Amino acid sequence: MGKVMIMSTLRLPRLLSDGAVIQRRKSIHIWGWDEPSTKVTATLEKDQVSGETDENGRFDLYLPARESGGPYELIVSDDKGEKKVVKDVMLGLVWLCSGQSNMELPLTRCKDQYPEVVKNDVNSRIRTFKIVEETSYSGPLEEHHTGSWTEVKHETIMDFSAVGYFFAKHLQKLTGQTIGIINASLGGSRIFGWMGREMLEGYDELLEEADRYADKEFYDEQIARNIANGDAWRNSLYQKDEGIKNNWQLKNTDDSDWKNFEVPGFFKGTELDGFIGSVWFRKKFDLPKELAGKSARLFMGTMVDSDTIFVNGQKVGETAYQYPPRKYDIPEGLTREKDNEVVIRLCVENGLGRFTPEKELKIFNQDATVYLNGTYKYRIAAECEQIQPTDFVNWKATGLFNGMTAPCKNYPIDGVVWYQGESNVERDEDYADLTKRMVLGYRKLWNDENLPFIAVQLPNFVIDQLPCTDDWGRFRLVQNRILNIPMTGLIVTLGLGEDNDLHPTVKEPIGERMALWAAHMKYGCGAEYKGPEIESAKIVTEDDEAYAEIKLAHTAGLKVADEGKGCELLDFYIENEKGLAQRAEAALLGDKVLVKIDKDSKKIKLKWCCENTYHGGLIENETGTPLAPFEITVE
Repeated sequence: MGKVMIMSTLRLPRLLSDGAVIQRRKSIHIWGWDEPSTKVTATLEKDQVSGETDENGRFDLYLPARESGGPYELIVSDDKGEKKVVKDVMLGLVWLCSGQSNMELPLTRCKDQYPEVVKNDVNSRIRTFKIVEETSYSGPLEEHHTGSWTEVKHETIMDFSAVGYFFAKHLQKLTGQTIGIINASLGGSRIFGWMGREMLEGYDELLEEADRYADKEFYDEQIARNIANGDAWRNSLYQKDEGIKNNWQLKNTDDSDWKNFEVPGFFKGTELDGFIGSVWFRKKFDLPKELAGKSARLFMGTMVDSDTIFVNGQKVGETAYQYPPRKYDIPEGLTREKDNEVVIRLCVENGLGRFTPEKELKIFNQDATVYLNGTYKYRIAAECEQIQPTDFVNWKATGLFNGMTAPCKNYPIDGVVWYQGESNVERDEDYADLTKRMVLGYRKLWNDENLPFIAVQLPNFVIDQLPCTDDWGRFRLVQNRILNIPMTGLIVTLGLGEDNDLHPTVKEPIGERMALWAAHMKYGCGAEYKGPEIESAKIVTEDDEAYAEIKLAHTAGLKVADEGKGCELLDFYIENEKGLAQRAEAALLGDKVLVKIDKDSKKIKLKWCCENTYHGGLIENETGTPLAPFEITVE
């Protein structure tokens, strides 16, 4: 007779699993589920506590706070003889990292920016708990359905949030502690997706939308419609595509009647302006002997929207949407010295096609590089209607909070770092209020009225502003207002963005600046933690000239830095009574900025870096952090 398997009824949450980092100096919350009215005991080294499950089988036990240490075993057992052993538990610093794509962006997308990090960094005392995208519109989940603790190893580091990893790395340098990062992030998400119903009280439209998506039948219908619409559009385009039918990727394709197009470049302003469908591009190129026939890499920047790329008739890569950089591998033996050809099938969904300008287009290895920008031949393969808009069902109010953040509430943390806003720029009027509600709501959730909350201000960015123009300059001023809330920080990132990319790969300085602010706010670190800021402002007259004199604080190492656009101060503007801004002449003298104004001025509105990007030098201190964008009245 076979052995009967008896399922264990004692269960712990995923956060309390092997490799967990538990917050030091806070009461250690051990919770889980068992049969009702069962005695449960939790033991961590010499500390032990017991309690009984309630009528729903839930238990909540609290071990005394401890200093940093480990690795330990956490043992949870019940009076029926069941036992759970959680191994390799560390006591250290735990932070929640949340936001949208620039928080989620994994190190694999930045590996070319940080090859030494990817190659060399191994650290068992930096660990992450990555929660996979999940929403709940019917209320907060009690437990995560995904997630496990992972330490930094060669085989895991590529999946770490780049910003989260660098934050942890630099926070560890500053504190010497084991760092645990809970990563709850999702590309494209709005702030209200990460907020609970109570935090959104009064935002009736958002809550009504959440109620609609709480209907499982409606939710499933929207997902099915998204899939059907996308598949139908792509399949129809594929079936109509003359390039697919006639194998335009092959070398013997007759392109004598194909037209010319300069790559990189926008479709806007060309014959392809507004085009929707598929269009094929081709270019011939030669290679030096150091590259010919050798394994190599192909970088083609980013494109709008999806591509398939062939080299000498063989497919080398494809990408399904616009944002990822096209970085493909060329196998050994595929290329030759003369008469190579790259062929691109580009599918455009919304009439805004482009090969993103100022991206490196090249085939290369460690010995040689050949650039592939220049004149391509192109031919339209199929034209179609605009793709039906996608209903991003996981971006609605309360969904991500309920599915990913709320189940963390039982797990003590030391603070929150928040990188989000790109998806709220278009409608920014409520963002400051929503941010305040979120900060206070998270503090209530974790029962800590001083829980640090550090936000990342959006960097410079221009290219995806069309067809509408989103005002990132104005939005940064809205983000500034988080500092009106006690125990908050704001990381200024001008100079760290890429004007032509929503997902810049320079992430380490952002993580380092977050760590400096966290270490100052929470751990008593005495190092400079922020960029220069305004201490006072007034109008002064000198030698029949008038100036707005801006006195700065946090000025150690103060300088005008060249962040790729020279050192001339070109981003001070004076706004007139009609609201029109005019660039003003400015100079940094000691710890003051003098901005030249009309000598009859009694009162002016002065702006600094209030556009989507900056145009000249940035005023920075020893941290490399710039003076934050501002808009002030000076008298």
